[in-house]
Amino acid sequence: MLSAGDTFCGERVLTYRLVRPLGSDSRNNVWHAADTSRETSQYIAKGPSDDDDKSRDWPAFQHELDMQRLFAKAPMIREIVDFVPSSESAGPLMILEPMPMTLWEARNTRRLTKREIKWIMRGILLGIGAVHAKRMVFSDLKMENVGVGGFDAANPNSNVQEIIIRLMDLGSISLPSDREITSLTYRSPEVHFGKPWDQSADIWSWGVILAHLLQAAVDFESPGLYDNITKRTLEEKTRAVRDRLAVDFDLHSVPFYAHDEKCRALLPPPRPDEAYMWANSMVEKGFSGEDIQFLVEVLHPDPACRLNVREILESCYFEL
Repeated sequence: MLSAGDTFCGERVLTYRLVRPLGSDSRNNVWHAADTSRETSQYIAKGPSDDDDKSRDWPAFQHELDMQRLFAKAPMIREIVDFVPSSESAGPLMILEPMPMTLWEARNTRRLTKREIKWIMRGILLGIGAVHAKRMVFSDLKMENVGVGGFDAANPNSNVQEIIIRLMDLGSISLPSDREITSLTYRSPEVHFGKPWDQSADIWSWGVILAHLLQAAVDFESPGLYDNITKRTLEEKTRAVRDRLAVDFDLHSVPFYAHDEKCRALLPPPRPDEAYMWANSMVEKGFSGEDIQFLVEVLHPDPACRLNVREILESCYFEL
């Protein structure tokens, strides 16, 4: 078990001291750490989780380490600074670039301006673009996995380019598949309905983040899209989100789902009069027509019709 004060030597021949766990649980596998030769140099030390398989050399940790090294030169992905090999007393540790807060924390700190939102979303898009360039899928894109630096907690950043964006927690990066991925709120329709998925699933998650930030900008206390569904069990919540999404995007009218027998069995009764009411609600709250149209194109229920990273970057949406 890791403890405050433990010291470890990395491959760069620097010694790191654990300061405190990132969460409140001292059994946490993620810690704040300091370079013992320069206490002001702060890092994040991340080891294998408790449910990783030590007998197989921590495969989940090893996969995340491999992904950190694969994307070491990607500017929008959190940097791995050093690596501490396993020893008799402790497992291996990744020494990672520290991030002052997550995007989720920034969103809950104050209202973001449209310029800040566009700059942040562009940074996230460049990050997943680096993953897609390797024909891989980030597969767990959510605000908690986006690190934010240079963010003024009190006032809007006059120079949005001071805001630093980094994708974090690379352990879910994988090749396209059909297994269940992504946190419920950010999960794309094709994943909800057990269809094969690829890079377009990340675009859906990206679009949900954008919708959340835009919603918070006009109604700070409002829960984001699919964040206000509360059920007792995970199974109940999964079904509730899937059913709501099917109605919101009128999946009965989308051949990709309507012509698939397995999907049809999961679809709730059609309610075409409620389709895209989420967009109407945003209009009523004061969203611009540009924002609504862009979200509709990004959140297309058919993954083959969804915009990709290049198309989004080439659109006029990011003009500041």
